[in-house]
Amino acid sequence: MKYPFLLGTALAVSVPAMADEADDTIVVTATRTETPRSQIGQSVSVVTRADIERTQAAAATEVLARLPGISTVQSGGFGQPSSVFIRGAENAQSLVLIDGVRINDPGDVGGGFDFGALTIGQFDRVEVVRGSSGVLWGSRAIGGVVNFITARPTDQWTARGQAEYGWRDRRQVGASAAGKLGPVGLTLGGQWLKGDGYSAFDERRGAAEKDGFESRSANARAEAELTQGLSVDAGGFWTRANYDYDDTGADALNLGLKRDVLGYANLRYSGLDDRLSARVGYGLNDTRRVSDHAVFGPYETNGRTERVEGQVSFAPVEMASILLGAETERQKFDDNFGSKDSTSIDSYFGNLTLHPLEGLTLNGGLRYDDHEDFGHRTTFAANGAWVIGSGEDAPVLRASYGEGFKAPSLYQLYTNGGFRALDPETSKGWDAGVEQPFAEGTGRFTITYFDRRTRNLIDYDLASYNYYNVGRARAQGVELGMQVTNWNGFDVNLAYTYLDAVNQRTGTRLARRPKSNLHASLDKAWDIGLKLGADLRVGGGRYDDTANGNYVDGHLVVGLRGAFAVTGNVEVYGRVENLFDEHYEVVRTYGTPGRSAYAGVRVKM
Repeated sequence: MKYPFLLGTALAVSVPAMADEADDTIVVTATRTETPRSQIGQSVSVVTRADIERTQAAAATEVLARLPGISTVQSGGFGQPSSVFIRGAENAQSLVLIDGVRINDPGDVGGGFDFGALTIGQFDRVEVVRGSSGVLWGSRAIGGVVNFITARPTDQWTARGQAEYGWRDRRQVGASAAGKLGPVGLTLGGQWLKGDGYSAFDERRGAAEKDGFESRSANARAEAELTQGLSVDAGGFWTRANYDYDDTGADALNLGLKRDVLGYANLRYSGLDDRLSARVGYGLNDTRRVSDHAVFGPYETNGRTERVEGQVSFAPVEMASILLGAETERQKFDDNFGSKDSTSIDSYFGNLTLHPLEGLTLNGGLRYDDHEDFGHRTTFAANGAWVIGSGEDAPVLRASYGEGFKAPSLYQLYTNGGFRALDPETSKGWDAGVEQPFAEGTGRFTITYFDRRTRNLIDYDLASYNYYNVGRARAQGVELGMQVTNWNGFDVNLAYTYLDAVNQRTGTRLARRPKSNLHASLDKAWDIGLKLGADLRVGGGRYDDTANGNYVDGHLVVGLRGAFAVTGNVEVYGRVENLFDEHYEVVRTYGTPGRSAYAGVRVKM
């Protein structure tokens, strides 16, 4: 690992401290209100539309894998089961949002979200909060929160479109538009992706049958101001993916389907010179999953979540503000074998923000959850950010502590052979780090240490065919991150994570979590409209099972990309992934793509 680390260090010190001033990014997910990044005590990453287009990413996991503290695994190609581990937490221990609405699947084994069929083209921004966010976001936010955000309408109409073609007949088309029709702001978008794919079972182990896929998605949003300070907005997101899959260590003619429907509506108020804001909202998430096995036939699950929530934020004086909120949620689950169950949870939370000194922000919050099956639980969180000095290059110190709990999923409870005596998973975690801006605000270097302890982890016993609580796990490590945005045409990204994630009862490492993970990229843009870039991804070795009996070696993958602006509104682009045709696996016996090339065109108006 010393060579990738030296490369990242070289990138970090090679950028001179000269650039235009960058704005203090406004973040919503970390605090549930619009907050400057310099006032957030938790570890946060923001991916913009420009980042997505520059890297030419197609899948959501391709964007997330570039961030510190995150590792991704996928059992084959597009559509296959895919997990995102934030600081070593289980995939189901992180909350996933679209436009602030929960999309975790009640029909999933752990109540998580399968990222395998989620494309990134329809989103304008991604915010990721690392570390327990249970006080503000509730159950399932032990590891962190990922929020995919679509574009917001502006006074002037804007539109963009994209078409791409590449390896194994993969085709992609997407378009979106946003603007106003009279007093109503509208956002509309759609995405289509289809390809022959590659075998989910590793082709280098003898697989010959390709596992194709097709994905379609659409999003819409409308908003209007009813009167001064009072507005309403509503929207939705729909996606459906069909794919082939293997699950037997050999080629198989299995078929899969994933369908997600999400809808929401909000009534918002802002007054008292923006010192008071309030929101009442409704959210609905409906999912359907079908695994049609060639031998055993289809297994179908349906999940549904409905939420009603409200929150009020008030700043009585300049140095203090308080956020109060309440939520009620009901989940339902059923399958085609007669399983059917539901549960509900009522929650109340509060957060106090103080600015006792110039540059210092302190947050403290409490949450009370009353679960229908598991009683009540109170959790606590606190964090702070301190900008030391003034100017664009002033360092920011951050520290946070957070508690959380995750109730067993409906799937785990109802399919558990009549054994329902499961305890909720609980966690306590903290982190501390420093962010050093450079290049007059266009560059940021961060280093963060984190430590999280989780109790009552839920696992499956193949001998008794039951889920059970297995004791304790600990995940600790270090995150390094560096970003440079548009310094004399240069963009640099570095994300390195060292992770020590172990089951404290057995002493074994948690499955599929690499000890080290690095992603680095360098891009250069010229005034003539030419852009060139390169990626380096180094994944460490990992165990593929909880007993640590099957080890998967690490890998090193290189990619190249380029783009050229034909006009001010039209850009052609192309890339080569896995340039040296690296043979590797991330999940044992499951395939990864070899050398592949793609080309496309973007149009903006």
